[in-house]
Amino acid sequence: MSQIPFHFAEQYSTRRRTTTSQCIQINNFSSIKIHDSRDNYPPSCRNNPDPGTKLSRHRLWWQKSSFRTKLVALIIAVGILPVLTDKTLAQADDRLVPQFNAQAEARVDNPDLADSPTQLPVTLLIETVVASLLLIGLLTAFFANRAMRPAKSAVDAGEKPKLEPDESYSPLAILNSAALEKVDVSHQQIATIESAKIATEISLKFRQAQYLNELLKTATKEIRRALSADRVFVYQFNPDWSGNVVAESVLPGLPSCLKIKITDTYFSESNEGVEKYINGRICVTHDIYGGELTDCHIKLLEQFAIKAQMVAPITKNGQLFGLLIVNQCSEPRVWLPHEVELFSHLAKQVGVASEQVTFLEKQEADAERADLLTEITLRIQQAQFLEELLKTAVKEVRRAIKTDRVVVYGLDSSNWDGIVVAESVAPGWPQTLRVRIDDPCMREKYAEIYKQGHVTVIDDIYQAGRVEDCYRRLLEQFAVKANLVAPILKNNELLGLLIAHHCSEPRNWQQEEIDLFVQLATQIGFAIDRVSLMEEMETDEE
Repeated sequence: MSQIPFHFAEQYSTRRRTTTSQCIQINNFSSIKIHDSRDNYPPSCRNNPDPGTKLSRHRLWWQKSSFRTKLVALIIAVGILPVLTDKTLAQADDRLVPQFNAQAEARVDNPDLADSPTQLPVTLLIETVVASLLLIGLLTAFFANRAMRPAKSAVDAGEKPKLEPDESYSPLAILNSAALEKVDVSHQQIATIESAKIATEISLKFRQAQYLNELLKTATKEIRRALSADRVFVYQFNPDWSGNVVAESVLPGLPSCLKIKITDTYFSESNEGVEKYINGRICVTHDIYGGELTDCHIKLLEQFAIKAQMVAPITKNGQLFGLLIVNQCSEPRVWLPHEVELFSHLAKQVGVASEQVTFLEKQEADAERADLLTEITLRIQQAQFLEELLKTAVKEVRRAIKTDRVVVYGLDSSNWDGIVVAESVAPGWPQTLRVRIDDPCMREKYAEIYKQGHVTVIDDIYQAGRVEDCYRRLLEQFAVKANLVAPILKNNELLGLLIAHHCSEPRNWQQEEIDLFVQLATQIGFAIDRVSLMEEMETDEE
C-alpha cells in the first residue's frame, strides 16, 4: 500500500468520513491512480475533476520531475517574487502619491513632522529582496542536503555510495574513460622512459667488464634486478648445438641451473631454430601450461620450478652464441610490453659487449700465448738430453693448455707400434707411462696422414662419429673424455705424437688452444732434432 501525503489524506478525511476499511480502500485507490491511465477512471472524474484530483495531478508531476527540474522551478518562482513585489509597491505608490504630497506640505508647515517615516515603500522593497535571497539560500541548502542524504547514509553504513543515474552520466563516463586512457598512456610513457634509463645504466656496466665470465655474471645479476624476476641465466651453445648454463643469478631457495648441459633437438636436428633466433626471435611465455610448449619442454621447465619465462638470442659476430633466459618461478607472469622491450634490448647489448670483451680477451690471450710459446721453447732448447727434453715438454704443455694429461707417444717407423715415453698427469688419474699400444688403425691409415701434419681434435669421445669402437675402448681405459693429437716431425719423418687428454669431462677445444698445441709439437720436433744431433756428435767423439 503506497503512502499518501499528510495534506492529501487530510483533504479526503474532511470531505467524507469513512470506516477503517474505507480508508484502506481510498489509500489503495490513490496508489492505483499513480500508475494507471485515466481511462480507468469513471467519466465523472474525467469530465469534472475535483480539487483533490487536480492536486493529485500536480503532486504526480512533482514526483515524476527530476531534481534538476524541481530546483529550476523553485528558483524561477523565487526570482519572480521581487518583480511582483515591485509592481505591487508601484501601484501602491500611485495611490499614495497625493497623500504623500499632502504630508510633505504639512511637514514643511510643521517642522515637528519632519522625522516621521517617509521611506516605507523603499524599506519594504529592500526587505523583500533580502527575504527572497534568504529563501533561495534556504531552498538550495535544503535540496543539497537532500541530494547528499543517500551518500551520507551509505558512508554511515560503511558502504560505497550509489549515485542515482541522470542524463549527464553517459558523457561523464565517456570523459572518465578518456581520462583513464590518458592516465594509462602516461604510465606507459613513464615506464618506457624508466626502462630506457635502466637499459643505459646496465649497458654501461656491461662495457666495463674485461672478461667474458665477468660480463655474463654481471648481465644475469643486473637483468634479474631490473625485471624483478626469480632467475636469469645464460645458455651457451657448443659446436654440436648442445649447450651449458655458464652464468646464473637466482633467488635463494630455488634450484640452480648452473653447469647443467642440455641437448635440445630444436637446435641439433635442424637449422630452423638457429635461423629464427639469429633473426632476432623473442619467445615470451606467460604461463608454461597455457602456451604451445611440448610436453618434453614443460617437464624440463618443471624440474626448475619455472612458471613463466622469456628467451632472447645472444649473437656474437653474426653467430648464435647462446640464449638469455629469464624465469618466473613463484607464479605465472604476464610480461608487460616495456619489460619485453627492455629484455630484448639488454640481450642485444650482451651480444655487443661479448664481442668487445672477446676481442680484448683474444688480444690478451694471443700476447700471453706468444710469451708462453717463447718461454716453453727456451726451456725445451735448454735441455741437454732427450729424456730431460721430453719431461720438460709434457710438463710445460699441460700447464699451458690446462688439461689433465699430456704424453709423448713414440713410434717405431718399421711397424708403427708405439710406447708412451713421457707423461705429465694430474693427481687422481691413471698413469700411462711405458704403456705399449698396438694400434692397427695407425698402420693402416693414420701414419700417412700424420706425416702430412694432420691434427685430431675430439671434444667428446662418445659424440664424435669418427671415433671407432676399438679406439674408444682404448681411451676409456685411461678415463679419457676428450683429446688432442698432433704429430712430432723431424725432417719430415714421423717420430711420434704429442697427445693431450681431458679426463674430468668432455671439452670444447678452442682454436687458440689447438694452435698453441700444434706450435709446441713443432718446437718439440726441432728440439729433438737438435738433441739427437748433439748425442750423435758425442757418440762420434767417443
